[in-house]
Amino acid sequence: MRNILIIASAILQLFVLMYMAGYREMIIMTGKTVFLRTMPVDPRDPFRGDYVSLNYEISTIPRSVVKEKFPVEKGGKFYITLRKGDDNLYSFDGCSASMPPKGSVFIKGRYDQNWGWGSPEKVLHLKYGIEKYFVQQKKGLEIEKRAGIGNEIHVPLEVEVALGSDGTAVAKGYRWSPLGIGLQITENPVRLTGWQQQGGRPPQAPQANSDAKERRSPKVKLTLQNVSDKPIALVDLPDFRSFSVVSSETSTKEWTFSKKFDSPVKPRNENVIILKPNEKTSFDFDFAEPRWFVNGKSGPEEIGVACDQWGDMFRIIYTPPSSDDCKTLDRRDIIWHGSLPSRRFGAGRID
Repeated sequence: MRNILIIASAILQLFVLMYMAGYREMIIMTGKTVFLRTMPVDPRDPFRGDYVSLNYEISTIPRSVVKEKFPVEKGGKFYITLRKGDDNLYSFDGCSASMPPKGSVFIKGRYDQNWGWGSPEKVLHLKYGIEKYFVQQKKGLEIEKRAGIGNEIHVPLEVEVALGSDGTAVAKGYRWSPLGIGLQITENPVRLTGWQQQGGRPPQAPQANSDAKERRSPKVKLTLQNVSDKPIALVDLPDFRSFSVVSSETSTKEWTFSKKFDSPVKPRNENVIILKPNEKTSFDFDFAEPRWFVNGKSGPEEIGVACDQWGDMFRIIYTPPSSDDCKTLDRRDIIWHGSLPSRRFGAGRID
């Protein structure tokens, strides 16, 4: 009798594995195909010889965007609706604990409490079953090299994902973004100890002079590189209007920047930068300048004065004008459209 139970259990497990494999193959053949961008951060798990460990831009969701009661236990189910961007990538468009209506493009995730991606009270870290992508033997090291680490040029990996009718995701391929992005801190701020930042030392008034004796906010250089085999055009609007700076998912709060523009500006031909294959261009951001002040307790302040230098981090995002806004430009045919975020940076460090 015992042997019969053992055999029956083994057959059942084999049947379940065969069903799962067959279901995944069916999704690959018949499911909706989307491309999802991976996160521009250094890998927390080492790249293996035969697979890479991935996190996606949709892996971390602010709890504030979930409009209904959500499961808090590990493994709780969530559904992320997706929208297609100008770069043909799909990105976050909403989060719900219930399945979206038929006709929506969505992916099913499960809650995975992970302090490394921010406080569980503020963010949901989700897993979609596509965090390990298997590749040919030793191919993972090649992918790691191209993705870049530290202040090197990071080339985002865009994973091809098939979605089942219930949101189940299966990774079936990948491609590289034609545009790479790098971030380097060129001037470090003076770091304060915890007691100094909490009141043991009076905060300085914001300094607009980059030659101030004591720098409180970093100066960073952002580099964009054409990593494709064709020319790519960028659009650099005046006063850094092609860029935005946002709080990262790990920040203690969502900071808002004090600089506002009364009206949009139309792109002109002189704003266009053409990059040949492998060519790059750089932009300097001095966060000691009023252009990048945040709304602090005492009004507009440097991020190094208002923010927690250990807990608050930011990303710079390059977003050119829409294709419709660029339709009068001479080289509109090669302008890259989409949105490209940098790595996270804080007071003198890049994550």
